[in-house]
Amino acid sequence: MLPTVSFTRPWLRRGTAIALLCAAGASAAIPAATAGNVDDEDVGVLIGELMFHADLLTSLDTLCPRGGPRNNWHAALPALPSAATTPELLDLSRQLGARAGRQLVRDSGGCATRQFADAYGESRQTFGELIERWQQL
Repeated sequence: MLPTVSFTRPWLRRGTAIALLCAAGASAAIPAATAGNVDDEDVGVLIGELMFHADLLTSLDTLCPRGGPRNNWHAALPALPSAATTPELLDLSRQLGARAGRQLVRDSGGCATRQFADAYGESRQTFGELIERWQQL
């Protein structure tokens, strides 16, 4: 079983849970990515988390532009199995990321607050941790 990433914000846990359920449903079509004791469901869950966080960060950058060049969070994603990147799953992940991004901005009191900066930093850190987990497979 893969190690987990903890989320301190309830809205992020909910959004991620929804994304994971969708990815887990699609995991049956995902061939095993690794040898060892990592099963297809764990791989599907990790893929769902990666896609969701890339879309969340993209949404946050759109909602709260900070000047300068925008990060391309999808370009930072590792190569994922094609079964996990169907148009339907990509669209669902974008929708979930956009909803979670709007909720984060609302709950933080807007883009210019310290709470938003903290939540954005936590989201970036989680995304980096997820990429590290994928690389360990």
